[in-house]
Amino acid sequence: MTDRLSLSHKFLMAHGWGAAVRAPLADDASFRRYERLRKGQACAILMDAPPDFEDVRPFVTIAKYLRDIGLAAPKILACDHDHGFLLLEDMGDGLLAKVIDADPTQENRLYALAVRGLLHLHKAPPPKDMTLYEEDLLLQELALFSDWYMPSLTGKPMRSADRAEFLALWQNILPFVTKDLKHLTLRDYHGENLMLKSDGEGLDRLGLLDFQDAVIGHPAYDLVSLLQDARRDVSPDLEREMLQFYLGESGQDPADFTRDYAILGAQRNLKIMGIFTRLFLRDGKAAYLDKISHVWAMLARDLDHPVLGAVKNWMAGHISEPVRRAAPLPKNFMAKKALILAAGLGTRMRPLTENCPKPLITVGGKALLTWSLEALCAAGVRHVVVNMHYLPEQIEHYAQTYYDHRMTITLSDERGQLMDSGGGVKKALCHMGDAAFFVLNSDMIWRDRAAQMLHQMQGFWQDDKMDILMLLVPRLGAFGYDGAGDYNRNNEGRLTARGQDAAADFVYGGIMLITPRCFDGAPDGPFSLRQQFDQAEKESRLFGMIHDGDWYHVGTADARDQLEDILAACPEG
Repeated sequence: MTDRLSLSHKFLMAHGWGAAVRAPLADDASFRRYERLRKGQACAILMDAPPDFEDVRPFVTIAKYLRDIGLAAPKILACDHDHGFLLLEDMGDGLLAKVIDADPTQENRLYALAVRGLLHLHKAPPPKDMTLYEEDLLLQELALFSDWYMPSLTGKPMRSADRAEFLALWQNILPFVTKDLKHLTLRDYHGENLMLKSDGEGLDRLGLLDFQDAVIGHPAYDLVSLLQDARRDVSPDLEREMLQFYLGESGQDPADFTRDYAILGAQRNLKIMGIFTRLFLRDGKAAYLDKISHVWAMLARDLDHPVLGAVKNWMAGHISEPVRRAAPLPKNFMAKKALILAAGLGTRMRPLTENCPKPLITVGGKALLTWSLEALCAAGVRHVVVNMHYLPEQIEHYAQTYYDHRMTITLSDERGQLMDSGGGVKKALCHMGDAAFFVLNSDMIWRDRAAQMLHQMQGFWQDDKMDILMLLVPRLGAFGYDGAGDYNRNNEGRLTARGQDAAADFVYGGIMLITPRCFDGAPDGPFSLRQQFDQAEKESRLFGMIHDGDWYHVGTADARDQLEDILAACPEG
């Protein structure tokens, strides 16, 4: 029995549902999982939200607020905040989308009901102490388009200047929708998150789901979510009819509200294209790709509003009309496996390593190994090999108890002989498959879009040109490094070793993508990866990508103490 299954069983036992028949419900785009429980004629829903990734308390808070103002959020029957479990009222199977698909004659009536739900919500005083849907948050969401969809479309990372220009255009537009925010915004108000309950009348029949990410925002956002539904086709005629219905009942200024509706529609659709791409590339959920062409069509209507003219021109300049119509599948290379070099003795970090292997030294409240594993998992890597030599029993225990069960950790045992960096990689090749894979040193931490940096490396990778792609850190800004540098880089990204030069511009940042073919003919036993680096350089197949965020080499006890102070002063990076 897995840990989550065991914990959920204890939770259900404690609340009288231990003997219930459990059946999984539809997959969710988040880390949450849902099950329907049946106990005789009684039914309930179990929400399983792993606390390392989700927090059930916002759901509980918003559910209470919605019920207090007269909307039909599910009753909370029991909760375990610490372990991430909720027992919820079962609102049935009547998803609006499914009800309408079964009987299309109900579409207008049910969408009008959903709009009335928003009108009711927008008349109520919002809850206090909520996050505001301000410019920074909207820009973070827009960056999902530039950081996931655009690289997947072109096969290479977006140029920093193009990314900055894209976001700067939005900074000129977003003030229209970020002033005087005073309405609760549920953020995912659409046909697959709304229920038609079998009991009650009017708004009592409109069951609300998936509102834990609610913020205080603009009233047009949830209307966009409903009428520009990424998961089902809402006709332009129905969209116009419902928009006019909302305007007539709310008293909003039609010109201003229509402008803001277009802005938030474009913002949401761009965000969704990034999310759907990420769900495919990182999480293997290919079904979302089929929806991107539909999202493009809605975005095109939004971009016709004059306020979005500059964004429309930018899109036309970077993505051709045929490409937009075809909405091609993402073509990024995605490394699915990684090796973390964790077998070293850590002599420079003594006395910290006298009784603890260096990869398990804690920095910022978690082991060095955890920093790397979390970023790899966020970037879609699901199988990680960790080599071990010094104090291997501690590494074994760590791997057996690591909290994230989405990731498989395999150990490469070097207890008999320490294999050095190159020998360690060659010994682990039996686990790595035929494609390029990540290799990471275990003594560095990087921040500022950490998972995005790994994703950019995957986007930069070109199998026909590269054998090795290194992460590079500018020498003069490399924390914990006082050497002369390792490599210089040309405009194409090809690397040349410093050699006899006094200094080089860049330091190898301890992360690379490498192909198994680099080890053809490599010797048995211990050897350094320098052999592979030099051979790839000789064949003009050694490349580097420059890291644009924070990077820290934790090579000594003093460096670790300094980094603790940095992380404490700036915990979010």
